[in-house]
Amino acid sequence: MGMQTEEKPPNNDPITASSAAKSAETPDAIHKSRLNGGLHAWLSVLACFCVFVNSWCAMGLLTTYGAFQEYYQTVLLPGESPSAISWIGSIQATLIPMVGLVTGPLVDSGYLRPLILSGSFLIVFGMMMTSLATEYYQVLLAQGFCVGMGGGISYIPALVVVSIHFTTKRPIAIGCASIGSSVGAVIFPVMFRQLQPKIGFPWAVRCIGFISLFLSLVACAILCRRPGHKTRARSLIDWKAFREPAFMLFSMSLTCVMLAYYVPIFYVASYARTIVQTTTSLGFYMVAIVNGSSVVGRVVPYLLVAYVKPIAILIFCVTASAIAMFTWIAATSTPGFIVWACYWGILSGVLVTAPTSIVAHPAFCPDSNYMGTRLGMMWGISSFGALAGTPIAGALVDLDQAYFLRAQVFSGCMMVGAMLLQLWPTFVVFRYDRSHPRR
Repeated sequence: MGMQTEEKPPNNDPITASSAAKSAETPDAIHKSRLNGGLHAWLSVLACFCVFVNSWCAMGLLTTYGAFQEYYQTVLLPGESPSAISWIGSIQATLIPMVGLVTGPLVDSGYLRPLILSGSFLIVFGMMMTSLATEYYQVLLAQGFCVGMGGGISYIPALVVVSIHFTTKRPIAIGCASIGSSVGAVIFPVMFRQLQPKIGFPWAVRCIGFISLFLSLVACAILCRRPGHKTRARSLIDWKAFREPAFMLFSMSLTCVMLAYYVPIFYVASYARTIVQTTTSLGFYMVAIVNGSSVVGRVVPYLLVAYVKPIAILIFCVTASAIAMFTWIAATSTPGFIVWACYWGILSGVLVTAPTSIVAHPAFCPDSNYMGTRLGMMWGISSFGALAGTPIAGALVDLDQAYFLRAQVFSGCMMVGAMLLQLWPTFVVFRYDRSHPRR
């Protein structure tokens, strides 16, 4: 056998040029190009910021529901029980992550543009229809289902876009994007509180809807400039994930977190008014205080990721959240309750941002092509907690007797359960990083 020499085709061959271009886009090359982001990457963070304001993750329109909850109970729907009214926000909170079970694989398959456009439309349309609602079922359909579906359709795709543009800076990028929800969650309750007595419920909600429209246009202009990147992920569920104890335990821990997470957010205004006996105005502003404090939790802990692993930050904050739920029982004075609200707000910011950056770790997502699918599965599993948590708390709370103890204990126990479930996934991440020191 003689030595064979490989002939190099001429550079002007279009087929060869195309092949060379494709071969240049190796995983290592893509990985290196994403390390420091870039203009397009940080624009995607801005777009995700707008999506966060309009949908979930963190709180935006969703946690503004704490202000709506109080208004519905006292003015618009006084004949409905607190548990029934809680279903409106609970369905909204559930649909946002649950729809990710479908949108995650779709964004992996390249359908970024239609997802962002349709999700943005449904959010704005739902808010406008809420402004016309006068009956319980109308509010449920418009704010619960329509806004929830819209947020769910656009939420996971926006997170995937940010995640694929960053590696070492991914937690910081996601934290910066999630500040949008805190900004919206501060502005929207204050807007609603100030505008509703002056211009009425319909136009107060429409003003929020117009802001959502503007932010949706910004998000669509950025995220829809390029078609989605297609990967080999096609099925709605990555069945291999169910055979991975670390991924399943981590997802189940988030279910416990979601069972407890929305209880203080939905009932903080009612608690302030009935237990702390603040003014109704201050009760509304307590929602903004909680959400404003969450900015600290969304950004500051991730400045430490060079020294502390994100999953270690999360399990520490889940443990601190369990303490927060039990100490909530003792927060009965106005100064003490404000301090508690700031403490819980900081922790809540970590709880809704850390999981997204953690699930991209190879211990939970061995194949980055399935990033959207795994994100959708993780939040989809946790959505059952968001669905059941607030109605359960609504059944445990007795507003007539100003009795919140059972809901507070329930929330604390759920956080303790979440902490215990995260012990093994945390160990798996540390073990993986020790065996792969160059990651």
